[in-house]
Amino acid sequence: MRFTKEVVLDKPIDQVRVLTADPAHLHEWQPDLVSITQHSETPGVAGSTATLTYRRFKLEETVLAATADERTSRYETRGMVHTITNRYTALADGRTKLMCANEIELSGLLKLGRKVLEKSLREQAERNIDNFKAFIDNAAL
Repeated sequence: MRFTKEVVLDKPIDQVRVLTADPAHLHEWQPDLVSITQHSETPGVAGSTATLTYRRFKLEETVLAATADERTSRYETRGMVHTITNRYTALADGRTKLMCANEIELSGLLKLGRKVLEKSLREQAERNIDNFKAFIDNAAL
């Protein structure tokens, strides 16, 4: 399953870069996130890995590509691989457009409930994007 969601963030791109550079901010817009265990010396760079522990599951993150304005990460757990590409574009009015492209692949037993799971996973991903927008828009720098 693939889908894309775009939102406009009410902050200039330079401020968005500062806020997205620190993985510690994930807790502020992902309320179910319990902990992050970094496995790499420099988090957030291409090739870095981490374990994200949520209340009900764990995800293994691998950053596939990272620049100031684009980041692609793969999140894996049993039966699912979720690849997310976030692209940030400066807008003329001082705000920032976020284009979030998602690809979710299910395997094993999760494939059996694909229709229901895909709907639920998409809704969760879109809620995370909305939470992220609210965090960015209200963050004080």
